Amino acid sequence: MPALRICTVTDGLDAVLQVALLLSSVGDDTTRTDLRLNVAQEALGKTGAEDFDLIVLAATDDGRSPDTLREVARIAVARGATVLLRGPDATLPEGLPPDLGILRGPPFPTGSLGQILAAAAPVGGTTAALRPEPGTGSGQRVPLRRLIARLAGQEEAVPPPLPPDAPQVHVIQPTCGGAGSTTLSVNFAVALAERAKLGDGRTAVCVLDLNLQFGSVGTYFNLPENSQLRDAYRNIRRIDAEVFQNCLQYPAPGVAVLQTPAEIMPFDALTAASVGELIALARGTAPLVIVDMPHCIADWAEQVFVEADQILCVSTLDVRCARNARLLERLLAASSATRTPPEHVLNRAPSRRSREWEENRTAFETAIGRPLSAVFSDGGAQVAASCDEGNPLCSSSPKTALAQEIRAFVGRFPMPLAQQGER
Repeated sequence: MPALRICTVTDGLDAVLQVALLLSSVGDDTTRTDLRLNVAQEALGKTGAEDFDLIVLAATDDGRSPDTLREVARIAVARGATVLLRGPDATLPEGLPPDLGILRGPPFPTGSLGQILAAAAPVGGTTAALRPEPGTGSGQRVPLRRLIARLAGQEEAVPPPLPPDAPQVHVIQPTCGGAGSTTLSVNFAVALAERAKLGDGRTAVCVLDLNLQFGSVGTYFNLPENSQLRDAYRNIRRIDAEVFQNCLQYPAPGVAVLQTPAEIMPFDALTAASVGELIALARGTAPLVIVDMPHCIADWAEQVFVEADQILCVSTLDVRCARNARLLERLLAASSATRTPPEHVLNRAPSRRSREWEENRTAFETAIGRPLSAVFSDGGAQVAASCDEGNPLCSSSPKTALAQEIRAFVGRFPMPLAQQGER
């Protein structure tokens, strides 16, 4: 197993001693980077997500700097496996990211590093949520669970990449208007294309905007109107590869976009057959496809769900989204043709997450009957500005917390081995 790369973040002598006690059993086969809390935010922002296997936070004087600790913790968990050391009776500041592991001590648990990390508990949760399940490396706390599995010699538990020539279709379905699903779609596309690293002008991701009335993918990429789109949609049954390629635009390296026409069209301008053909043409263009859906369910939506390798439902934390997400769960469960159960993410979460917010999150998960796959922070005015300027956040401000959260999330997607499709 390669040497572990560990980063420690401390704010004083007591914190340094905490880290020393925790890592006393770690062997020599490690590399360490030690940071002070007051510089960690900038330093971690400059460090690639792959640079550290484990980030250990120890802040014993958080009464002085809880805001700094919260921000560093958010950046760290977006980077990978992260634990916060805490005294046995010390309280936790509000608003810590839920995927942060908490280790109480000293004394800390004994044993190997993997056994010690397995004793960590997520914020507001139980230790079991972080332990790797027998025979699997998957779960809600993916970065820390994968590290624990790796230390236990179970690296084969990580899902293998898809076989050659296997495209992936990721459907982004909002549960209400204004949930921010299009913002996530365009940033997913940028982050996935960067991760694929095809180069040579090849297309890694093809984005389909299927919101025929108020689609915004073209706006968020600052694309000019394409006069051929209107004719293509009016003759959608005759669309072929040549017409499809003429309608595509390329706003970012490795990203192709089919935006919506520059006029409002009825949803029945599409049919199940034409949607299936559009997705097939997108598959022929790039190994990764993102479908940005409207917040209503059209007659042809079932065909999109049938084609999907991943259905990602985007909500905000409120009653209307909880209700709509539950209805969507029932709809998809009733469709025997749907190949994959939906995943749910919360968008626009506050930077400071109170106890009440966490309780509402738990209630949301109870309502939909499954845990959330991710929670994305509210990027505030910076996100709105990047959308208005047509410059996705992952391109314009890659070091922001939200951009890092998006990159960490798409980092879970397996990459197809075959790099097909050329611009």
